[in-house]
Amino acid sequence: MTTYQGPVTVVGSDVEATMQADLSVRARDQTKIWSGQLSGYEDADMFKVLTSDTAVMRLPDGREGRFVLEGKLAPGQTSVGVLGSGPAPF
Repeated sequence: MTTYQGPVTVVGSDVEATMQADLSVRARDQTKIWSGQLSGYEDADMFKVLTSDTAVMRLPDGREGRFVLEGKLAPGQTSVGVLGSGPAPF
């Protein structure tokens, strides 16, 4: 299993924020998908990402991947699930 744990820059709407990521790639129905958790964000930043048309996660080496948030976002929540779209950036 391929994994990544560390800092990422999340870009969505007019937000560019540094967060912590815990991500992995796994096989589902003979297709590889990537997903995980984001933490270390400000509620206002994550709300702007949630309401943007596209959200992009950038790793320190410059590789990027699009993602959507999984589940609902509640004020004061310390982490949120993400589901990647396309190839994993790690």
